[in-house]
Amino acid sequence: MKARVSALPLVFIGSLLAAIPAFAHHGTFVSYDTKHPVTMTGVVAEYHFTNPHTQLYFDVTDDKGTVTRWAAKGPAPEIWVEAGWGKKRTETVLAPGTKITITLSPARNGKPVGAAAKIVLANGEQVGPAGAGEPPNQ
Repeated sequence: MKARVSALPLVFIGSLLAAIPAFAHHGTFVSYDTKHPVTMTGVVAEYHFTNPHTQLYFDVTDDKGTVTRWAAKGPAPEIWVEAGWGKKRTETVLAPGTKITITLSPARNGKPVGAAAKIVLANGEQVGPAGAGEPPNQ
């Protein structure tokens, strides 16, 4: 008599394996210090309106004149679009050379990388979806 093997355990295991990349990708609270956001002023070097997250590169000059290039991960493009900030608008407003003040959750490993929470232009206008990158209340 042949033993019958249920497909249910195989489907369950397959679903778990398929979910692993999603967990690995969404490591904001593991990779970034959301409890200690930092605010700094810099100048936009590059901005990319791409999936899965927008990317902002900006230069920060310290008191000694040393320039450090920072990278900030932003919300997904569809979040920007829903808030009225499409690709053309964001690329125009965040053009290279634009002075910004940015609040971000810095990388835990000390590298000049972070998860953007708030971007403000020199004229005081907030750029992007308000609160989309805000760290949760902790």
